[in-house]
Amino acid sequence: MTEVPPPDWAALYQKHREAMYRVAARTLRGAGREAEAGDVVMAAMESLMRKPPRNVKNWEAMMVKTTARRALDLMKSAEVKHSSGVELLDQDATLPGSLEVDIAEAVDRQRNAAAAWDKLSILDARHRQVVWEYVAKERPRDEVAAELGVSPARVSQMATKALKQLKEVLEKEGVTP
Repeated sequence: MTEVPPPDWAALYQKHREAMYRVAARTLRGAGREAEAGDVVMAAMESLMRKPPRNVKNWEAMMVKTTARRALDLMKSAEVKHSSGVELLDQDATLPGSLEVDIAEAVDRQRNAAAAWDKLSILDARHRQVVWEYVAKERPRDEVAAELGVSPARVSQMATKALKQLKEVLEKEGVTP
């Protein structure tokens, strides 16, 4: 079995540090301790470097999640509880629907959208317009139909066909739409 080399921590930090700082500052803001965001980010990086996770598909999500947990750990510390006067929730009560999950999903959507954008050229002009106007911009089907001179039902059919073509091309390239 081949050993996986460690990631390039400096490059990962440079690429994702802003997201990490935003999450730390947002989490700490409730206790008035957003100035400690830098310390939380460094603690998160040290934790990741000390015990690197395996099989990470989305490093930004992993780094943001680790940062959020470090910030929550700081928020739950006795010193913060007593000095801030803020009633803090359990970590489990804070995490469902949490920011790091939202960010991970948004990053995945952005990557998938970028891959799909690159493949729009496989569609003819009318199908590309339907995908852009009706699907991407979420314009009303009736408006798009009027612009194209077709029925609203036809817009739906064109969107379905175009999305199917894009999905097939993306799956061949290993992108999960």
